[in-house]
Amino acid sequence: MTLHPLSARRYALTVLVWAAVWLAVSVAAVAVGSRPWVWNSWAQALDYLRDTLYGVATASVVGGALALSGLAFQALLRNPLASPYILGVSGGASLGVILSSLFVSVLLQPIFGFFGALVTVGIVYTIAQRRGRLDPYTLILTGVIVNAFYGAAIMLTMGLVSPETRGDIAYWMMGNIRRFDLQWGLAAVVGGLAVGTAVIFAFLAKGFNLVAVGEDTAGALGVRVDRLRHVTFVVASLVTGAAVALVGPIGFVGLICPHLLRVLLGPDHRRLVPACLFFGAAFLVLADLATSVLEGVVSPPPPVGVLTAMAGGPFFIYLLRTRWRKVAKVQ
Repeated sequence: MTLHPLSARRYALTVLVWAAVWLAVSVAAVAVGSRPWVWNSWAQALDYLRDTLYGVATASVVGGALALSGLAFQALLRNPLASPYILGVSGGASLGVILSSLFVSVLLQPIFGFFGALVTVGIVYTIAQRRGRLDPYTLILTGVIVNAFYGAAIMLTMGLVSPETRGDIAYWMMGNIRRFDLQWGLAAVVGGLAVGTAVIFAFLAKGFNLVAVGEDTAGALGVRVDRLRHVTFVVASLVTGAAVALVGPIGFVGLICPHLLRVLLGPDHRRLVPACLFFGAAFLVLADLATSVLEGVVSPPPPVGVLTAMAGGPFFIYLLRTRWRKVAKVQ
């Protein structure tokens, strides 16, 4: 992998271009989602506008957070199939959030989500190691098994609560941005974490590039691989846990967005990190806009997590049949 020097002008251009893409998508989503053609009064117009602005803001921060996490996992694990959802990180965060809301406190949901995600990363990483190296087959299989275990634990928990609470949990597990309780405070926290994650990963981008070549090469060039891995896993788990606490588990955003950007921008993480923040935001805003449009056809419309899963399934199969083989041969 040959990387050319990245000037400040080129870096700023990357940020501005993808910020403009996100802004254009967000403006279009607000214009369409607020439904100006059905307004009967100013009060109704303000209600639609408030709900639409919240949906756009929430989709933006969650999409950016999940895309950044997926980019980091793929870089450090050197596996194109790695993402918070596939590795079981979102499942661990979901279980933590559910247990917190039922038995501890709703206010502690982001903290429990963070610890659930972090524990999952530790389990998957430890099991997938073989003689000091990560085995790609074991990595994905471990993620599948951990996801199945968390799914069983969540179903067991749902069996212990009332039918009404059980329905709320089931709907939340679909990944729902458009909620009746607008959590502006938590959305602001997730947004701050997403921006902070982008800043941290921007400083770590050079290390990501070198690790992509090989851990031995990165270590020989002065990268402290263990420290890079620990910092990245903690930060990615924190932002994933907070995102799950806000909207529930939304799958495949962290898988699709980094791959599409690599096709457009190449493998340089110095450009991929800021692009992921804005492209992930725009991607989920578009997905949420699709659910808003479907509201006129299907009532109630499917949660956004359902749409991303329907798009991510075929994409995962494509990666499994193409890039997976290259990774398996290298490792």
